Amino acid sequence: MTLDDATVLGKRQQRSDAASRFQIELGALQIIPRKDVTEQLMLAPGVLTINHGGEGHAQETYMRGFAAGEGQDIEFLVDGVPLNEVSNPHGHGYTDLYFIPPEFVRSLDITEGVFEASQGDFAFAGTAHYRLGVEERGARLSYRGGMWNTHRLVLMYAPPSEPAETFAGFELYRTDGYGQNRSAQRALGLGRYLLRDTGTFRMAFSVYAYAARFDQAGVIRQDDFLAGRIGFFETYDPNQGGESNRLLLSVDTAFGPREQRFQMVVFAGYRTMRLRNNFTGWLNDLKIDPDGTPVTKQRGDGNEMRYGVLTAGSRGDYTLTLNIAKQQQIVSMGYALRVDHGDSSISRLRSVTAIPYRRIFDFGFTTLNIAGWMQGQLRFTTWFGLRAGVRIDTFGFGVLDRNQPTADREGRRLSDQSSQAFGFAINPRATLDFRLWPALHLLISYGQGTRSTEAAALSDNETAPFARAQVADIGLSYTYGRQGAGIFLKSQLSYVFSYVDKDLIFDEEVGRNVLTSASMRHAVLLGVRMNYNRWLDALVNVGWAHATRLDTGELFPYIPQWVVRADIAVNGPLFGWKVGGRPVWGRVGLGFTFVPGRPLPYQEWGDPFYLLSLGGSMRFWHIELGVEARNLLGFQYRQAEFSYTSNFAGPTAIPPRLPERHFAAGEPLTIMANLTLHLEEMLVQLQTATREEKRKK
Repeated sequence: MTLDDATVLGKRQQRSDAASRFQIELGALQIIPRKDVTEQLMLAPGVLTINHGGEGHAQETYMRGFAAGEGQDIEFLVDGVPLNEVSNPHGHGYTDLYFIPPEFVRSLDITEGVFEASQGDFAFAGTAHYRLGVEERGARLSYRGGMWNTHRLVLMYAPPSEPAETFAGFELYRTDGYGQNRSAQRALGLGRYLLRDTGTFRMAFSVYAYAARFDQAGVIRQDDFLAGRIGFFETYDPNQGGESNRLLLSVDTAFGPREQRFQMVVFAGYRTMRLRNNFTGWLNDLKIDPDGTPVTKQRGDGNEMRYGVLTAGSRGDYTLTLNIAKQQQIVSMGYALRVDHGDSSISRLRSVTAIPYRRIFDFGFTTLNIAGWMQGQLRFTTWFGLRAGVRIDTFGFGVLDRNQPTADREGRRLSDQSSQAFGFAINPRATLDFRLWPALHLLISYGQGTRSTEAAALSDNETAPFARAQVADIGLSYTYGRQGAGIFLKSQLSYVFSYVDKDLIFDEEVGRNVLTSASMRHAVLLGVRMNYNRWLDALVNVGWAHATRLDTGELFPYIPQWVVRADIAVNGPLFGWKVGGRPVWGRVGLGFTFVPGRPLPYQEWGDPFYLLSLGGSMRFWHIELGVEARNLLGFQYRQAEFSYTSNFAGPTAIPPRLPERHFAAGEPLTIMANLTLHLEEMLVQLQTATREEKRKK
């Protein structure tokens, strides 16, 4: 994808997109309650997001049969800036999106696969590109409050005389959470200014700042809950939680007419994170006598993960569009540069006091990613087109391991040791586009993607290894009508096959995904979006996935096989009502998610869940009142389920030998009220009325 691809729902670009590429404008569906921007990913089929780590911990995302963790297998971008975090201790590719308020997301470009030459590192399951903008101009003050002592204040300013890309905002949020150890608070500020857009030259500046502190409850053993030893929303370890901070700056530019355009984004950022979790209680620090009795008291299995990094880089492309043989031909080439310099560590913590007692790893790293790509889109006739390209990614690693022993067989030594590595990967991608009917396309795509290796896993002078994914896609895309003019319909159906030579699986001991054997996936994705005169907006997504481990032939655990999502929203004037000479405007939206039981280790299956959310608002004069309800049915559900051995009975207890199901409780029924003041319009109208009154006097 190029930096300025349009993402307007229903506008078919002169390009051969894969059948599993979904260009999503939020539109009227914005009214449906979503806690954060990651839940907007479920507007694409086969995507499920959950959060068992607290409001500040990145969401865990599943996409077409991939357990992408907190971003390890999905390339995330915001207005062209990559967001995946290199060598994060919680997962290589970890992506925290809380610094983007949902109100500022204008559209989403989601590719479920790796079929475009511009897709880079971490685009294993696919790519999600957030594009920000504010369509409704003016100054707004919004307050949301409700259950669990939750409060959210948002200030937004979008100058009326400027385009949608110019805006500024501030958010302050706090909550006690819906159970023990679930409180959170955060503050953020963001701004984007489109300096100039003449058609042949444009330049925009963006800035983001974010700080958060949050608690997390962790997991509950199923047997303890059923026996009444612990409540559904309680916690074993109150030391779990974390802090998160970010500062990010970017400048994006474009030069030349669209037929000969060069685009570039330059970015720099600073990011820190501290995260504490405990998935096994008191299990991994125990020494046992031959007779089975503990020798020493368990100190605890809590993990503390620390991360700090400086990031800078640039992405750009040049696109040349020609008309040859009465058909549009497009050639593009691009580059990506990125350097990350930081520190990453994991330590074990004592229970109760949370004092570190052992290092798992502690290293400093410098990673340089240099990539180049070239792609051509050739249309031979009106009914057949080909897009093909290749991308070359190179990585240079420098690692300082600070956790080596202070002595070995030859005597005392330093605890520091340096290593370096270098590697490159060549990734071809192609799409065939057959136009079967004016609005019906048959699309066949192939691509190879790579996931780089985290710095801690490399040896000195090693040829840096990559995990590779081979992905093939075949599907149909159909469009009917035109957006905003009567009935508009867009539907996409695709089958996706994937082979991964080094996959990821959750490891409860370290509380993150780790490398495992090869895997194979089959997925079917169906997405239908219908709009009627912008008054009615409806979406239905169905995703099916079958992921298996090739070493055992078993289903990959924790990955949902079915994800069903339906959204519907209506908006418009209410019954001709008017207040202050202005029509009363109403909006209402309903969202539904269904996930059957997910496969667990040891041939077990988790429980299904059904979630219904409702949001609505009414605007009169310059005041908007709204209400939202999440989990409207009050369903007590397990948003995440695991199966493994743990010991939460106590530091002196003999640990159980058999695995047990564990779960993280999902949010119960939550009701919030919203108040929005459209300040600029209100003040201008009051000023006009005052002047008119004075004139009459």
